[in-house]
Amino acid sequence: MALVYDVSADMAMFRKPYTTTSMVSFPFPPPTALAGLIGAIVGISHDAAQKANSAAFWDAMSGIRVGVGVKKPIAWSTTTVNLMKFKTPNAHMGEHIQVKHQFVKGPRYRVYVEGGNVYGALRERLEKGEFMYTPYLGIAYCIADWEYIGEYASMSCSGKDLAVDTVVPVYGDLEVDVLASGGIHREVVPFRMSKDRKLEETVAVLYPEFRSDRKSVVIVRNRGDVDITQVGDDVVAWFKPW
Repeated sequence: MALVYDVSADMAMFRKPYTTTSMVSFPFPPPTALAGLIGAIVGISHDAAQKANSAAFWDAMSGIRVGVGVKKPIAWSTTTVNLMKFKTPNAHMGEHIQVKHQFVKGPRYRVYVEGGNVYGALRERLEKGEFMYTPYLGIAYCIADWEYIGEYASMSCSGKDLAVDTVVPVYGDLEVDVLASGGIHREVVPFRMSKDRKLEETVAVLYPEFRSDRKSVVIVRNRGDVDITQVGDDVVAWFKPW
């Protein structure tokens, strides 16, 4: 069984790790951000109050696998954000720096969750429409709304030329039909982090042009080692379990 829910916000920003003062965003939440959303809804503490770089919630993510789809065409907004300057000793509160941010404007994503020890607790929170910690999309000032879609059986898909409704992780000899997909983008996204917030694993992903004139999907011809199943009305390409 798989849980399905949508998350949306006025803005989202999932910073690419190679950017510093000019923050550039992924167009969708990478698996590490999805883990944070699950932890926030269920109420798993990261223990950052005791240690600033702590991400203790990763212990609870063991055995969970996720998928993510984009439900609205991607629109971008670039602006500057004033940040207070605290690195200088005894700095005046009026000191600040302006940092360029690239935001995803008005996004809506569909999240699929399967397996793991927190599955029951997550389902209970989603069914009640409640969360323990405030969910956000990437950074704390992108507060998220969410809508529970339901719980569905995950059924196997057969045949070739599968139209996949989610971001597709690249495992094994995956083959896609670029022309039929209307164009393909490839990114390397963070997949797993340690309890000290150190990056442990990345994964390459494929996703289509998220256009408003037609449904945007990746046409998979050979799935390689990617598990692709039918969940409700959607065809989901799953990331491997954490």
